[in-house]
Amino acid sequence: MLNRMVHLTPVRPYRKQTISAVAIETEFQILNTLLADKAVQLQLTEYRIFEHFCAWEAIDSKKFGFEVNYPTHFELRDKQADLNFIKAAREAATLINSATLQIELNKQLVRIALPDDDLIEKIDKELGRGKAASLKAEW
Repeated sequence: MLNRMVHLTPVRPYRKQTISAVAIETEFQILNTLLADKAVQLQLTEYRIFEHFCAWEAIDSKKFGFEVNYPTHFELRDKQADLNFIKAAREAATLINSATLQIELNKQLVRIALPDDDLIEKIDKELGRGKAASLKAEW
């Protein structure tokens, strides 16, 4: 009961009842949202503590450029399962012989494998240019 109240059911190693994958995914999304909310609240609290400390020391808090960074995503993905799924989908896509499907699967692969958003965006643009070139070749 306590695990359900604090949304920790998916991360506990033991279970007394069988739970569907959709229910587990939903619990993970709820947990991710709660953790992100807590991170925002902690970040705001740290800013306020710093401002109170500067006021106590009679220091201007604006000149320090104090910055607090907390993660915004606490997503726990099974990357290996996702990579295996993409690999199987790419094998099936060769039978379909669709350039668009191959490009979209490559984009999904990049999103799973790389953590850097800027690099992901750059590769997406490269893949998009490749898609445009392949469409021109078809016409």
